[in-house]
Amino acid sequence: MKKNLFVIIGTFLIIIAILFYTYYSYQKMQSIAQQKNKQYESYTQSEILGSSLMSLIHKAIDENEKNEIEKDEQNRYIENEENSIRIEVKFIEADTTFPMEAIYTLGAEEFIKNYNHMAFICTKKEYHEKTKQIKYLLFEQI
Repeated sequence: MKKNLFVIIGTFLIIIAILFYTYYSYQKMQSIAQQKNKQYESYTQSEILGSSLMSLIHKAIDENEKNEIEKDEQNRYIENEENSIRIEVKFIEADTTFPMEAIYTLGAEEFIKNYNHMAFICTKKEYHEKTKQIKYLLFEQI
């Protein structure tokens, strides 16, 4: 009888520990998502200049490198389900959308020289379903 009671209590404690760990992991994941989203969403609230957009592109590329996001044959980051970030920029004069990797490859100095005082606005943002972190931002030149 005593042995059965210890087994039941032990099992109950293990279940409670698992539930607390699951809840803690979920809360931690939500906190990380909120922090990362806050960094990126500060750029999406209003118009930004080209220099700020280039800073955001640098941040996204650094984040993708830190998270070891793989690249495809065109040297673009491959979207994953957790923490990849993709930024695209649509320019008025070209009426085409360029990925952040193309802008980064052409050079920050050149971009800032040509678009430093131009205004851009975020017209689209998407989130990863699994982690709720930002996965895609589209900026358009005004």
